[in-house]
Amino acid sequence: MELLDIYDIDGNKTGKTIERGNKNFQDGEYIKLATVWLKSQGKYLIQKCSAERDSEYAVTGGHVTSGNTPLQQAAIEVKEELNLDIDENSLIYLGNIIRGHAMFEVFLYQDDKIINHPFTLQQEEVEDILWLDSLEINNLKNNGLRPSTLQQFEKYIKDKDI
Repeated sequence: MELLDIYDIDGNKTGKTIERGNKNFQDGEYIKLATVWLKSQGKYLIQKCSAERDSEYAVTGGHVTSGNTPLQQAAIEVKEELNLDIDENSLIYLGNIIRGHAMFEVFLYQDDKIINHPFTLQQEEVEDILWLDSLEINNLKNNGLRPSTLQQFEKYIKDKDI
């Protein structure tokens, strides 16, 4: 059983937890997810999710489990999904987006060497990875790009020189 902390609209913990998968939220209650845009040599890593995860294209990330900060969870998700160790202190916080009762905390990790890293994918979650520039990601928006990833892309990545 994985527990998730409940947050208010300002991102503060309410002191309540919920079991992952439970959708019984009150108005003004949110769970957090941490996402990481990995950038290398002007391209961003986009994952093709496994068939069990809807086969959509998405950015690396996952639910912030109870007791972890979004920053800690961001580094954990990169390790779990891609087998890449990153220093959480090298993550750049871009901001957040809200979709329903989910608050996505969005981070950027830049390293021109990781494009050549020998990634080991977490098979139950990740089928494949692609390195795409902003134009190529934009072209995915009608071809299976997860809505939350598209929203993050349009707010923090597209047309930005980060």
